[in-house]
Amino acid sequence: MNKIALALGKFDGLHRGHIRVLKETEEFKKDGFIPSMLFFDCHPEKVIKGFSPPLLITHEDKKKYISDMGITPVPISFAEIQNLTPEEFVRDILKNRFNCGAVVSGENFRFGKNGVGNSKILCTLCKKYGIIYKKTEGVFYNGELISATRIRNALEKGDIKSANEMLGRNFSYDFLVVEGNKIGKKYFGFPTINQHFPSDFINLKHGVYASQTLVDGTIYPSVTNFGCHPTVGGDTVLSETCILGFDGDLYNRKIKVELTDFLRGEKKFNSYEELKAQIDNDSKQAISIFDSVNKI
Repeated sequence: MNKIALALGKFDGLHRGHIRVLKETEEFKKDGFIPSMLFFDCHPEKVIKGFSPPLLITHEDKKKYISDMGITPVPISFAEIQNLTPEEFVRDILKNRFNCGAVVSGENFRFGKNGVGNSKILCTLCKKYGIIYKKTEGVFYNGELISATRIRNALEKGDIKSANEMLGRNFSYDFLVVEGNKIGKKYFGFPTINQHFPSDFINLKHGVYASQTLVDGTIYPSVTNFGCHPTVGGDTVLSETCILGFDGDLYNRKIKVELTDFLRGEKKFNSYEELKAQIDNDSKQAISIFDSVNKI
């Protein structure tokens, strides 16, 4: 049985700090270890506190992202390990169950019952059980350590640029396209796709975003309105994206939308004509941003 190199952490946002841990783990492939990541069934706080912070990436997308990196997800129930001592975790889980040859974590990693284990204790225990241990340094943005909490705060404020910088990629989602009221196409000539966010997913600042949307391998400039759409009498929060240059049926498909900039807050317009003029302007801005982001 081949030994694995295992990345440890919550990995609740897959931000630049997490990616550093995963890349260091991938380096152990040259030593014959299988690069892997401990993959919890839910956020640890869901088990500990009964509730957890909103997701920045779904479990399905997280699994696909790390698999594309060449990292193998190693699933485990957090409830199974939450009451283990640090030594029990290293000996029984890392050594005996997963056959770890190497372990990688960030410097702030905590483990064991009540989080009593830290990187120093992990290093000592790994040495005791013949496991190579590598600790990675944190990644900073604007002078502060990148964290999932900072990214959530940025998204809730509409600071999509900072969120994307900390993530190291565009914030995105690929939820199922559902039928809407078709007002966009009927009154404005702008067909849109409607996507509902799951209740455990991050709640963005309501407003209009420049975005780009992936359809069948082609990336299109787009404009995304996240909110209740007050001008047309909406009362349900959803993501509504106008894909510029595309006109087709995407119902019941998972379509990936990436947000690139925040254009304006949500506003109730006095008429459809006024709204249409604003949508025209939003579209021009989105195309300009798309061209600058994707320039060769």
